[in-house]
Formats: sequence, C-alpha cells, structure tokens
Amino acid sequence: MKKAMMYLLLALGITLVVMFIGGAIVGLIAGFIDGFNGNQLGTTTSKSVMVYAGSASLILLCIILNWVFIKLGFASYTIGRIPERNSVRLKVAAGVILVMAGLAVLHCSMEDVFQVAENDALVKEAYAWMRQHPIYSILILCVAEATGNLVIYGAVLREILEWKHRPAIIIPVYAIIIGSFSMVAGNSMLVVSGFLVALVEACVYEYTRSIIPIIIGDVAFWIVTLCLVGIPAQTWWPFAAWLLITPGIPLVLKTMDPYKPID
Repeated sequence: MKKAMMYLLLALGITLVVMFIGGAIVGLIAGFIDGFNGNQLGTTTSKSVMVYAGSASLILLCIILNWVFIKLGFASYTIGRIPERNSVRLKVAAGVILVMAGLAVLHCSMEDVFQVAENDALVKEAYAWMRQHPIYSILILCVAEATGNLVIYGAVLREILEWKHRPAIIIPVYAIIIGSFSMVAGNSMLVVSGFLVALVEACVYEYTRSIIPIIIGDVAFWIVTLCLVGIPAQTWWPFAAWLLITPGIPLVLKTMDPYKPID
C-alpha cells in the first residue's frame, strides 16, 4: 500500500512540475506573439498555437512519466496473463472495444454538449476543436490515456491488488472514487458513466494484468465520443449502448476467466 501511495505522489509531483514549467512556456509564447503583433496580451494569440503548445507540454509530461515508471520498473507495457494465442487476443480486444464503445455512447447520452455549453463555453470550444482535428486529437488522447493507464493501473492498482488481493472490494471502491471525480464536470449523471468506465477497466486489468486492452478500449471510447459530440443526444442511445456492452463484457471476462489470478 505504501508503494501505491508513493507511485501516486511521484506521478503527481512530476505532473505539477511539468505543468508549472509548461504553463510558463505557453504563457511566454502567447506573450511573444501578442507583443510581436503590437497588441495587448491575450488578444491575438491563435487558439491553435495555444493548443499545440499545451499539447507539447502534455507530451513532455507523458514522456517523463513513461521513462520514470518504466526505467525504475514500477510498471510496464506487457501482455500480462493474456496467452499468446491470436484467438484469445482478438476476443479480448473485440470485447473491450464493444464495451468501451457502448460506454462512450452512454457517456454522450448523459452529457449533451449543447446543454453543457450553456454553462461552459470552453467545453464546447474544446470539443469543437477536437472534431475539427480528429486525428491529432486521437493521437494526443492515446498518448495521455496510455500514460495514465500505465500509472493508475500498471503501478497503483497492481500494487494494491498484490498487497491485498480482494478484487471484489478493491475494484468497486476504486470505481466509486474515480466516478466521483466526474462531478467536477458539473453533471451528476456523469458519475454513472465514470463509475462504469473505471469498473470495466479495473476488471479487465484484474483478469488480464495488462494495460494494453485498456488502452485499446480508451481509443475506441474517444473515437466514438468524437463522432457523437455535437449531435443532440437521442432517446435510443442508451439502448444502443446496452446492445454494445451486453455481448462485450462476457466476451472479455469469459475468455480470460481461465487465466485470471486466483485468490
């Protein structure tokens, strides 16, 4: 448990340092552009310039976190308990994609961007920019999600499960904690989708002991999300989410059941 806390504090410390330095650099770039144009600070700086500068800071953070956690042996990108059989790997990947795609549909049905935009124009602008630059956005999100999964699942959750292998208790508690952070978005309904995403990903990690399927699922989640963002939520979306999730969960868990850790 002490190691899990150390991993969290280490990742938080690195993140704060990089954010401080990156924020200073982004501010310097913005000030230089506005000063070069002879205008007041923050009046002419291109949104794209700010996004790309912020993305560079995020990539730097991901590189540092990956180097530290992999170099020191705290976590790794391995296939874990997934056997070297293509049939099993394909089933696990397909199941994770179906489940996370369904959760993305559920998430978008709970967070209608048009309704959110009434109170937070920044959210609308962020989603709009991501839809205009889908490939770039997906690549950045993939790097960020892979790094987050490396730290949260590959290091912290792995250490907790090795400390006390009680997944029936640890995984729901973890999902509740992660889901509660969704309240920051100002929509209490997002706690449900946040809880379900964390619950599914934690279960997948428990069965596979690999973050690779989780990364694949996150990619599917964001692709579906970017496709649906900007479209008014439809009443049939929850039903579509159920159709995707229902076959996906057993496809992953039943396939990996013979290989999961035993209490």
